[in-house]
Amino acid sequence: MGAYLFKRLVSLIPILFGISVLVFTILHLVPGDPASIMLGTNATEESIAALRKSMGLDEPLVTQYLTWVGGLLQGDFGVSVHSGEEILPQIIKRFGITLQLTVFAVVIGWLVAIPFGIISAIRAHSKTDIAVRVATLLGISVPNFAIGTLLLLVTSLYFNWFPPIDVVSFWENPLEAFKVFVLPATTMGIVVAAGVMRMTRSAFLETMDKDFIRTARAKGNSKWTVVMGHAFRNSSIPIVTIAGMQIGYLLGGSVIVEQLFSIPGLGQYVLEAIYQRDYPVVQGGVLFVALVFVLVNLLIDLIYTWIDPRIKY
Repeated sequence: MGAYLFKRLVSLIPILFGISVLVFTILHLVPGDPASIMLGTNATEESIAALRKSMGLDEPLVTQYLTWVGGLLQGDFGVSVHSGEEILPQIIKRFGITLQLTVFAVVIGWLVAIPFGIISAIRAHSKTDIAVRVATLLGISVPNFAIGTLLLLVTSLYFNWFPPIDVVSFWENPLEAFKVFVLPATTMGIVVAAGVMRMTRSAFLETMDKDFIRTARAKGNSKWTVVMGHAFRNSSIPIVTIAGMQIGYLLGGSVIVEQLFSIPGLGQYVLEAIYQRDYPVVQGGVLFVALVFVLVNLLIDLIYTWIDPRIKY
């Protein structure tokens, strides 16, 4: 296990290197000069040139990239060209908010998806199964911004309630945090539930046809003993796989929901930086999300060995 973990951590180096090159290249291909955007249309050529020099934008692209990567290797993500703040503390702060939103969404999604996915599988082709499959299809098909807008309309028009704007940590005030995150987390949780529900149903249908399930039934075990005691763990690997992928996608792709509900998370931070052509913030934010995504996938691989001891690395 130790050797496998070491190899996986070493493999992060070329992955992150490739992502850094890709992000850096794409950003510098985007039309628009950050210095001109910051100074406005009335700025003189001299002031724009001076700002470009202070930001290092007058250097060759290779030099700019090497300077940026050299700072990253020392734990320095640079400074925002728009606000002048250090980027890494802001990324960590904003990521904490996005992480709370993601965890809340995942909990909501799993609490709905796994029970209904199991019920759908053990009652295959029944009215309950058809209803679950239709709900799953709707959850996958409808975009999250449409779901979020609908939730806002329903809660505001029919219940005269709006989520608070000021974000509060769950550790500080769980009730206020719940009020802040319940609608955006539900918006994301519906998408999570749809994917996990479909995978849960598929995995259980496959497992319930195995010989060891028939043997457990032949021994006189009750239906739920067979389902939860024998089928659940053996169906967990594909469920954990898709759940882990969803966590990574939610951490990096919550920008629409954060923007819709005015959640000052990492996605909103990076989106604002894109509008402002704040290259260091965008580069640092995307690279940080990529690192988290890869680490989540590594954690999922390690969980496999706990679910199924037959898996060896």
